Amino acid sequence: MKAVIEMATETTYKYLEARPHPWRKQLWVKGRNMTVWQLLCYMWAANMTPEEVARDFDLPVEAVHEALDYYERNREVIEADAEEERRQLKEDGVKV
Repeated sequence: MKAVIEMATETTYKYLEARPHPWRKQLWVKGRNMTVWQLLCYMWAANMTPEEVARDFDLPVEAVHEALDYYERNREVIEADAEEERRQLKEDGVKV
């Protein structure tokens, strides 16, 4: 029964997509070489609104809102990706 409940509450996104990757599990912005995390980090680092970041990347503002929604619903997936990226960078000798 639990699997049915999880399937019923799964969210479908218009502007985000899954892509094959050796270790990244989060969604990507369609038509861009950019993950949800990369888009949101840019927005937060520059202290931008969703409308401003949408203009900067020539994206529909709805795509940025979808990324924010996905982040809120899947924070643990994004944090796991970030941790794996840090681990790999350290392994390669990069200070993080």
